[in-house]
Amino acid sequence: MSEIILKQPVSMLNRNVKFDLKEFFIQASSTVAGTAIQVATANPIGALTSIVRGLSSTSKSISLEDVPVEQRAWLLVVTSLTHAIAKVLEDFNDLFDNNIEESQLNTVSEQLTNQVNEIEITLTNEFFNNPHQLSFLNDLSPLLNEWLQQLGLNDSQASSFIYQFKSQFPMSLHHEWGTNPAYYALIVEKLDTPFNTVNRLQRQASEYRYWLQQQVSERVFEEAFGLKQIYVPLRAYYIQTEEDSSDKTLNDDVIEAGSSNVFRSNRNENIVKTVCNLHEEINSWIDQNDTDDNLKVISGGPGSGKSSFAKILASELAEKSGMPVLFIPLHRFKISDYLPEAIKKFLDNHSILTRDNLLGESKLLLIFDGLDELSMQGSNSKEVANNFTEELKEVLREKRSLNWKAIVTGRELSIQQQKTKLKKQKTILHLLPYFINESDRDDFYDVNNLLLEDQRDEWWYKFGSLQGKSFNGLPQILATEHLEPITKEPLLNYLLSLSYLRQDITFTADTNLNQIYADLLDSVHERKYTDSRTHTGINNIEKETFIRILEEIALVVWHESGRTASIDKIMERCKEAGLGSYFEKFKGDAESGVVRLLMAFYFREFDGSQGNKSFEFTHKSFGEYLTARRIMLELEIMLEEVERGRKRPGSGWTLEDAFEKWIRLCGQQPIDGYLSNFLEGEMKVLAEREDGLLIIKRYQKLMIELIQMAVNGQSPVKKLNLATFSEDLIYIRNAETALLKIHSSCAKSTNEVIEKTKFENKEIFAKWLNLLDYRVMPKLNHLCFSNIEMSSIFIGGDFESSVFNNAILLFSDFFVANFKNASFERANLTEVKAESASFQNANLKNADLEAANFRGSNFIEANLKNANLNGTNFTNADLEGANLEGTNHEKAIFTGANLKGTILENLYPSKEEVKE
Repeated sequence: MSEIILKQPVSMLNRNVKFDLKEFFIQASSTVAGTAIQVATANPIGALTSIVRGLSSTSKSISLEDVPVEQRAWLLVVTSLTHAIAKVLEDFNDLFDNNIEESQLNTVSEQLTNQVNEIEITLTNEFFNNPHQLSFLNDLSPLLNEWLQQLGLNDSQASSFIYQFKSQFPMSLHHEWGTNPAYYALIVEKLDTPFNTVNRLQRQASEYRYWLQQQVSERVFEEAFGLKQIYVPLRAYYIQTEEDSSDKTLNDDVIEAGSSNVFRSNRNENIVKTVCNLHEEINSWIDQNDTDDNLKVISGGPGSGKSSFAKILASELAEKSGMPVLFIPLHRFKISDYLPEAIKKFLDNHSILTRDNLLGESKLLLIFDGLDELSMQGSNSKEVANNFTEELKEVLREKRSLNWKAIVTGRELSIQQQKTKLKKQKTILHLLPYFINESDRDDFYDVNNLLLEDQRDEWWYKFGSLQGKSFNGLPQILATEHLEPITKEPLLNYLLSLSYLRQDITFTADTNLNQIYADLLDSVHERKYTDSRTHTGINNIEKETFIRILEEIALVVWHESGRTASIDKIMERCKEAGLGSYFEKFKGDAESGVVRLLMAFYFREFDGSQGNKSFEFTHKSFGEYLTARRIMLELEIMLEEVERGRKRPGSGWTLEDAFEKWIRLCGQQPIDGYLSNFLEGEMKVLAEREDGLLIIKRYQKLMIELIQMAVNGQSPVKKLNLATFSEDLIYIRNAETALLKIHSSCAKSTNEVIEKTKFENKEIFAKWLNLLDYRVMPKLNHLCFSNIEMSSIFIGGDFESSVFNNAILLFSDFFVANFKNASFERANLTEVKAESASFQNANLKNADLEAANFRGSNFIEANLKNANLNGTNFTNADLEGANLEGTNHEKAIFTGANLKGTILENLYPSKEEVKE
């Protein structure tokens, strides 16, 4: 077959086709400027592509005999070109200036058209294989840049527009050909293009590769730029033995997935964290033909860049290697069927591919993004994830002859639950943040010194360039140790940058993530971070109501244990909260695309199963933050109503009413670590208010009253009329544990212990804790345990400043517990185990510690005056500055202990002497 080679000015090519470029630019200018078309239609989205269809149809109405193959090829190009411009204009619709005078539009459009007509276009056979490399696109870019700036974009926004336009062009080309194959049939006769009907599957595969590339060019969080422009290549580490034997497996008990702390197993001192460039590691693995090494797992926390890496990798492979890649977001993937069938159904529902695509390919790479998203499918999330992992491994075994490989991403917890199935070394790659401070670098084996680079500087340099700002690196005001947990994580660092640009937050040592999220809520509602305009469609919804709706959505999502919530359930929830009419407006705006900004930041809308509309959080931490706000709101309402009831009998709520409300709110799901952190952040924000500390003290008192009711068996859970007794227990456990966690947060601010608690008997508190099964990392600080009797096992508990006066704690185990500033006067701790615990500044005056085990514990500045230490084990403990006056330390063991500054300093060998 011959080639079509054009080298003619656009004006010549357009002579027979008569595609009205001027009309397109006039209409497009009017639309984005908020004039003619936007006024005439309720929703401008979609109007521009309709214009393109109309102009293209007019051109195609010309007799076929009058249009030679060269002009048809040009029509294919110009229609695809204008379609791509229209698609990106629609995407950028919220960034344009709607105050442009209409009189300017015709002049600007005519000038642009005249300039475009003078450009020469060269079109060869290679164009159909690499349409994005058409030189005409580069020639057009400066003209588009000038036009876009006249429409209100700044230089950096215009550059991002053109970047996305070039990425969109191949997709528009495929769209135009697929829509009008008969018109372009003459081109098929002339060329062997990917668009031939007989090559339908090849055309789909080609279109899908361009689609993968386009995904990383689309705008992120309503910025003008896309992910690819701001992305910083990530680093990771894998756990291996120092022998680096690829065929050895690791005992699952010694690997803590996702841990960023020092990691040296007592069982195997040879296990190390080896740092790697993630992209190089994965690309090297892809190039290998080891069919036994066909699975990689990318583990990371919220906002660590898991999904970004997966999308960037898929895009790069699609662009550079042409390697077959299938990207599957697991929150949109139904695995009720066996995995291979589920993949086929996913392909059937795909906008581009079919089940005939890819499944017979060799060296296919499957990318499954979001293992933790499987928690939304089925009642047992761990079982669902386990089944998925097993079935994936089986699929890879079946496809060994085709050398299939797979990558799975997920949060640390979801990956950690799978570690028994992923024992092969280097299977799990743990993402590293942008920055590792010098004191933590010794935890890693970093032969290439990758950790010396502070990637925050590269990110901020890119961000500044894209925003039209001059950032040489991380701004000095943000380069503080306090903000390091935020600046080093990709997503949080980005959110921080938005607040930094808004300048509505004064960054101090106390600035926390909650304040940044609150600032972003303001920016979403007020639209301050661009031009101070309140966003169209929400200017009639007050900010408080706007946020309340978001909180109710977050609450439904939390209760559903996922990150989606159906509109029906949200409406039901909003009606209960008295927000039904507001949500109807909110929902209507979402359906028309008016609150698109909001949707981009916090959630998006999609069709769920059986066609039910659902809201889906774009990132779980948004939902967790909003849920924390909603819980704090409930706390505020409870306090107001209980205090009102006490002031005026017959009004407000009783304590029982408040307890019932609390169970309804917090009974369905446990407050996990992520949500707990946001709750503590909200408490810190409240504490900074003028009256904040007084309010927190009242919250703390209310929590103690409800805890007292719970301990004494006065829970009103039966009023909920749950279906089964087991449901009662679940609601009780979640809600009552939540009381302890809220009390913990309150007490950390007040630093007070409410000691007037009344329990029915001495053993009842311990029985209650056992019923809750709250013994791993429990938050029991600043509580009064005086006179209680307990014999329990706790791991990592926080008992800071709690009071155990006269308590009997025989045979209890408090491994790695924190008893800083706690009081144990006259308490009986006989044969207690508290290895590696902290009793710093604790008061153990007159306590009985006989035969207790405090190996490796911290007793710095503790008061043990007159305590019984007979037979107590203080091996390797730190008792520097402790008061040991009057103690009975007969048969006590101080081997390797630090007794500096105590009356026993010269009676027992120090750690240094033991080492010698």
